[in-house]
Amino acid sequence: MTGGYTVLPAFYDFLGQHPDYGFYAEAVLNAYEAAGAKESGLILDLGCGTGRLTKELLLRGADVIGVDLSPGMLEEARRTCEEAGFAPLLLCQDMRALDLYGTVDVCVCATNCLNYLPSPKDLKKVFSLVHNFLTPGGLFFFDIDSLYKFERLYADNSYVFETEDCFLCWQNDYHRSSKTCDFYIDLFKKERDGRYERASETQRQKYFSDRVIGSALRAAGFEILFSGTGDYRGAPAAEESADLYWAARCVKD
Repeated sequence: MTGGYTVLPAFYDFLGQHPDYGFYAEAVLNAYEAAGAKESGLILDLGCGTGRLTKELLLRGADVIGVDLSPGMLEEARRTCEEAGFAPLLLCQDMRALDLYGTVDVCVCATNCLNYLPSPKDLKKVFSLVHNFLTPGGLFFFDIDSLYKFERLYADNSYVFETEDCFLCWQNDYHRSSKTCDFYIDLFKKERDGRYERASETQRQKYFSDRVIGSALRAAGFEILFSGTGDYRGAPAAEESADLYWAARCVKD
């Protein structure tokens, strides 16, 4: 697993396709309420990135802790939340070494963060840690990239994104045998004098099958409540869906 994005944080929200974070927050909170939520439940936004989902959860009255591996992403998350009048606890941690001050009632891991884990062993480790820090009956929501996304949307494709202040080239290199995809990212950022400064980094994502995910959840002590290509509110499933959604309940002895 890499050390998190280093060149993208300030531009991440303006590049590419992102979910409707307000819709995502409502989907999670509605599913939580339907499952018997505590009125003042504490939510962990695991892999919170620039804090867009954190902010939307806060705006809807939730108490949220954000965790991310990238200091740059966390700085953007701090700004995002402060602009909305919030100052949540934000922790810089590798999710494989998650260490909270207490338990939470919900964990949400959105926008394919789990695909940055390098192996099923790491996935099991994260699920075990999430289980440890959830209250009995606590809920775990996450989405993860589908095989269709790896083989058709990522593949060996190249993408270009442009804003007024930057130009970004994104080249994919998909390895079918290992079901991993390397992302080679070059960012050209416009400086005050009109010149462009170049920054580069490489990221990698891995595909995890339903069997691997389900086995890891059960081994960690979760009861699987939902898995499918629709969202947490029961949206119609799409045959060629880029994202797979899971919901699980923490079972304690």
